[in-house]
Amino acid sequence: MIDEIRCELEFRADATRGSPGRIVGTLLTYEERARDRAELFATGALEWPDDGIILNEQHNRQAPIMRFLPEVRGAAVVIDAPLPDTSRGRDAATMVRNGTLRGLSVEFRSLEEDRAGGVRRIRRARLGGAGLVDSGSYGNRVEVRHRGVLAPGRMLGWL
Repeated sequence: MIDEIRCELEFRADATRGSPGRIVGTLLTYEERARDRAELFATGALEWPDDGIILNEQHNRQAPIMRFLPEVRGAAVVIDAPLPDTSRGRDAATMVRNGTLRGLSVEFRSLEEDRAGGVRRIRRARLGGAGLVDSGSYGNRVEVRHRGVLAPGRMLGWL
């Protein structure tokens, strides 16, 4: 007699398997003043397109790295996404890891703002893009995490 084990099997495409790593960082924190100018964003001030925004190298629209959908985590607007396995994606990972590019910067259009005590307070703005930059205005840091890093307690297997 032959023993059989039957189970369901599901195949899924894994877009991150070929990625040079995940780019993780804070674009800005609401109510936190910029380091280089008297400006801050009110809580919930940013809106962006449903299909996300472009991340450019040093705000250069001729050097797009990827499109991503920002997330709000607490008071922070963040990026947490796999870099594409392209020359720009691999270069971005290398430049973050070696410290050439260390921050993030936002590209926005102010829709409502006021001033108080000499500080520009942006109450509503349209986020149009982001830059992977050498020094971010909001003191934020960016990192590239190695591919295959999962949350504690999670396991990933490849067939």
